Amino acid sequence: MPTRRRRGGTLLGALALGIAVAAGIGAVRSGSGPDTTIDAGPAKTRVAGVAVRGTAAPNFDLRALSGSGRVNLAKYRGRPVIVNFWASWCKECRDEFPVLHDLVTAHRDDGLAVVGITFRDIPSDSRAFARQHDANWILANGGDNDTAARDYGIRAVPQTFFIDRRGVIRARAFGLPSTAALNAAVAEIVASKPPR
Repeated sequence: MPTRRRRGGTLLGALALGIAVAAGIGAVRSGSGPDTTIDAGPAKTRVAGVAVRGTAAPNFDLRALSGSGRVNLAKYRGRPVIVNFWASWCKECRDEFPVLHDLVTAHRDDGLAVVGITFRDIPSDSRAFARQHDANWILANGGDNDTAARDYGIRAVPQTFFIDRRGVIRARAFGLPSTAALNAAVAEIVASKPPR
């Protein structure tokens, strides 16, 4: 009898823990509760294979998603840049695309560049998704070379990096951050000083 009671208590404890974790994830994804989706805290030391705040953004040279051109981060040095890793199969990316569209439009005069890099996606699906969601920014095919995803430490999407005019990462967002956090991250990179 004590064994059955102990087993029942363990199952109830595991169930309660699962519900708490699910509720926490739901709060982060829905935008309620504290904003834990964006890392804009103190600068950190670079961890192997992970791009973090306060470090130089890893360069990449990828095929454009459409056409025969190349997308190279170094080309945008001196401009504030948002690098966004996404995929057509990503549900949160559907919510994120209109936000990115509005940022490009609102900050055109600030020279803001948004670069979207596909992650583990079929190029034709990516192109169809981008057309469907009216993407008005630079799109690169990350599928032909996953070095960029490895250099930035990407294991899930969407993830977004906010890079200042000197090429330094100022914030990293996991999923779609709150409007306030997003605006703060963009304001910081737009206000940054260009390299000498």
